[in-house]
Amino acid sequence: MADSDYAVVELNDSEATVVRAGRVAARSPGVAVIGSDRVELGETALRRARLDPRNTFNRFWSNLDQTHFRHATQLARHNADLAFVHMLALHEQAGGADEVIFAVPGSFTKDQLSLLLGMAQAAPFTARGLVDSAVAAVAATGGAGTYNHLDAQLHYAVITTVEVSSDARRTAVKVINDAGLAAIHDRCANHIAELFIQQSRFDPLHHAQTEQALYNGLLRCRQALAQDNETVFEVQYERARYQSRVSRETLVEALAPVYDKIVTALDPTRPGLVHPRLAGLPGFMERLTAAGITAQTLNELAVSVGCLHNVPARDATADGVYFITQLAVAEPAAGAPLPLVEAPVGNAPGAAATHVLSAAQAHPLGTKPLYLSATGALSRAREPDSRCCVIVRNSAVILGLEDGADTVLINGQPATADAPLKPGDRLHFTDATTEYTLIRALH
Repeated sequence: MADSDYAVVELNDSEATVVRAGRVAARSPGVAVIGSDRVELGETALRRARLDPRNTFNRFWSNLDQTHFRHATQLARHNADLAFVHMLALHEQAGGADEVIFAVPGSFTKDQLSLLLGMAQAAPFTARGLVDSAVAAVAATGGAGTYNHLDAQLHYAVITTVEVSSDARRTAVKVINDAGLAAIHDRCANHIAELFIQQSRFDPLHHAQTEQALYNGLLRCRQALAQDNETVFEVQYERARYQSRVSRETLVEALAPVYDKIVTALDPTRPGLVHPRLAGLPGFMERLTAAGITAQTLNELAVSVGCLHNVPARDATADGVYFITQLAVAEPAAGAPLPLVEAPVGNAPGAAATHVLSAAQAHPLGTKPLYLSATGALSRAREPDSRCCVIVRNSAVILGLEDGADTVLINGQPATADAPLKPGDRLHFTDATTEYTLIRALH
């Protein structure tokens, strides 16, 4: 069966992803809000979490079990119920693949893996295997040696030691509690709220609506600080608009205690391979460098490439838990390994993108436009179905809009002509699932 017939589901409660045919087909944070008549999931739930905290759940993947909730309802009795609903939603959002490989963090226990496979047996697809996500990523990109693979779940960070020779083999897993993205987001929110109080005499954490608005704006704030050393954060409450100026330096200082929990747990003699969701945090990669740790950022498709290079020959079963922690290294001649890329956001401001990534292939940027279509086709000449182009002007990467400009989105927001682009930016369309990612390749 061809690789494109498989879907790779990377389970991470901060953002589970499904990759099909070399592209991300679905993304969804592991958050649920249980209402009176339905369960809201993913981004919709995330944008309601601060408005309805008592009915918000975000540990159903990290604490996957069947222990009943104190206030269980017909919609969800325990974490496994919510995880199953989320799994089905991801499957539908990604177009309903028949064959699925699960990439899971090394923090999952044997009981959780068994429960996951039991859930999969009740789902409308066949589970072909469970693969350690760190091993898959390193197998797709790492040369011979011993690596620390770094990733962040919502509630903890995971450091996985992977040895690479003719294959990639997991040798150790270390979980760093209270060093996940939830702790990062809370520190960012508290720091920015203090700036609002100092600069505007307004506390956005005092009202549920403005607290939610603050958390909703954190990603955009981090992305802005990848380009500049300062940005303006704005929150509207009733008829007034409040602003605070956020500097990259002070935000990184606020995040330092969480970063240090991760850095101090690393062996500095081993190079680090860092997932983009962690490497993209402001100042994180610089913190590794300051600690004497050599680190590079992995391509976000590395996990799926490592899995698909080693498609299991037999189905996963709940009996005996078929869990792969050792994989063959992808052969360069086969074109499977992906380039290591610099951090997609949040590291050195002004570092420009060098390539557009599409379907696991990196296309170089230059002073001639690279035209993108909603079907996934790229060309150096404008075609009838071209929606936009990416071009380098005066050392800056710029977006050009073509026909259908109103359908082009940058990181989920409507695009504007001549908008600056940076590593980590995602280009997609309102009427298609095609996605392009700006990356900066190491030379």
